[in-house]
Amino acid sequence: MSKKIANVGRTSVFGLLAAALLSGVFYVSTSKVSANHPVLVEGNCDSPVPGTTLVSPGTCGDYDGDGRIGTAEDTDGADRIFGTINAALGPGTGAAAGTGANFNGSIMIVGDGRFAESIYIGENFGTGGSAAPGNVTLEAAPGVSADIDAVLQGDPAGGNGLRQSQPGITVSYLTNASNRVVTLRNLTVRNFDTGIWANNASRVFIDNCRVENNLNFGIRVSNTSRATVINSKVSATGFRLPVTVAATNAWGIGLEQSGQARIADTTVTHNLGGGIINNTGNAANAVLYKVGTYFNGTDTLAVTINENPNFAK
Repeated sequence: MSKKIANVGRTSVFGLLAAALLSGVFYVSTSKVSANHPVLVEGNCDSPVPGTTLVSPGTCGDYDGDGRIGTAEDTDGADRIFGTINAALGPGTGAAAGTGANFNGSIMIVGDGRFAESIYIGENFGTGGSAAPGNVTLEAAPGVSADIDAVLQGDPAGGNGLRQSQPGITVSYLTNASNRVVTLRNLTVRNFDTGIWANNASRVFIDNCRVENNLNFGIRVSNTSRATVINSKVSATGFRLPVTVAATNAWGIGLEQSGQARIADTTVTHNLGGGIINNTGNAANAVLYKVGTYFNGTDTLAVTINENPNFAK
């Protein structure tokens, strides 16, 4: 148990031990999860062929050692360990029914992997999600490489084209959006049409993410959404291979309608159309602090530079 749990960080181990002691219940088991543990997502690898779901136990990102990864891990039992991100976000199905995050809680990726998924977090508008989503955190554990990538080498299941036409991560909240926040942390999002899309009235916190090689937007903030971007890198929007359609915007970070963004300690570079483009008509909607914008088509357009780190929300 200690060997596997250590992969999610020493703080998590101490937190689990403290919770067990306080509750008076302590389990000695080889299980990798326990009460109040976040939903976990295993890693995977590019060899064997992507899409393979059965591997030698303990290899290819198999965190719990049962020889299942990917979709084979999604429904194998009530262990709160999943193989795909979308399955972990949902309620869980099959033998895993009721063990997913149900769009309200923490999902932690605990093994290196390339996740060929277009991820949706938010209300059900006919595209998945929940009738009443809550606060969601999607993050990779420290030291874990979690690539959410539209393109898989060889395209074994024929899904590259469809994924490339979609956003990598869509956050779309409407009802009660003002008291719901989605946190995205320690992720790489690449090769989609849009890397991360904050839509409708969403509140999104993006921390230590790399958003690169998407087609039209690295990060898109639209309608009345508010996004905070810190400690991140947004690069090479418009430079995506293979080229299936031409870029129309190719913006690193783009604001539309009444979207607002607060961006700090972030680098926005080599985006074909523009670095940070505020298309809302209000320069105060995009406020920057310690942001580097270099070698973009247009580095910044209609933004406010603020030297005060405590800039207004």
